[in-house]
Amino acid sequence: MSSTAGYQDLRGTADQKQHGQRLDQGLALLFDLSRRRIRRAIDEGGVYLNQKRCRTAGRKLSSGDKLRIVLLEKEKLIPFDSSQLLWQKPPLYLINKRAGQYSQEALHRSRGTLPDELGRHLGLPAALASTLRPVHRLDRGTSGLMLFSSDPALLQQLQANWKSCTFKTYLAVVEPAPEWQSREINLPIGPLRDKLGRYHVNEHGRPCRTSAEVIERKGNRALLRLQLHTGRTHQLRVHLSTLACPILGDIRYGGKGHPRLMLHAENLRIIQPALPDNTEWNAPPEENWQW
Repeated sequence: MSSTAGYQDLRGTADQKQHGQRLDQGLALLFDLSRRRIRRAIDEGGVYLNQKRCRTAGRKLSSGDKLRIVLLEKEKLIPFDSSQLLWQKPPLYLINKRAGQYSQEALHRSRGTLPDELGRHLGLPAALASTLRPVHRLDRGTSGLMLFSSDPALLQQLQANWKSCTFKTYLAVVEPAPEWQSREINLPIGPLRDKLGRYHVNEHGRPCRTSAEVIERKGNRALLRLQLHTGRTHQLRVHLSTLACPILGDIRYGGKGHPRLMLHAENLRIIQPALPDNTEWNAPPEENWQW
């Protein structure tokens, strides 16, 4: 069992008391939660039966079943809006993700994430909606361009060619502003997170390269344009934090508090053979991009 700041990860095993009972009833017996809260967790996608997500409250339990319920209380979701869909050529869909939206399913929810909401917006049949996946990922706090595919074969093709055929540019506001105007950042990042969920530069880690350029300065803050040459998790956040100019709003990596993480994926270019035609998209930050 783990529990921090409204997050709970509860696990147990059904015994004879739960044998033959409904899933929601069995969970109520195992954990100190109301059946109403349990049913909401089931609907959101935060309940697992034998390591598989289960969305059926009436599912009958057997003795020995492994049960898990993952909760995050008082969570504020940012709903999907039709204006976010910038381009579509089924089975491909490009959206301008808002800061705070989930790029993919989280442990505690599948409902309310972008694959779920985009599928509902498109009116995809359940079988097709279940195959809708992000081709690449953005952290929850990051906004910007994201490509989705509902064709598993095309998704595999895109991901196989992603490193060699895609070019991504980001905007970031940092504080304090760096002394340099432009910089090539070559710092390897280790594969493991620390207890706070942070990655770190490690000389034995995987090579990571970022091109950074200051395009505007305001007092002790600066707006950077960043070109990502490798795509490691949290790469931009780790690189800028290591250079003592963390992203504004990135408290995890030493940034000052702000209403949002000031990181936006503004440009995405994909060339052949990842797609039949070379394609490029741009998207400005949303209205809450204030610094």
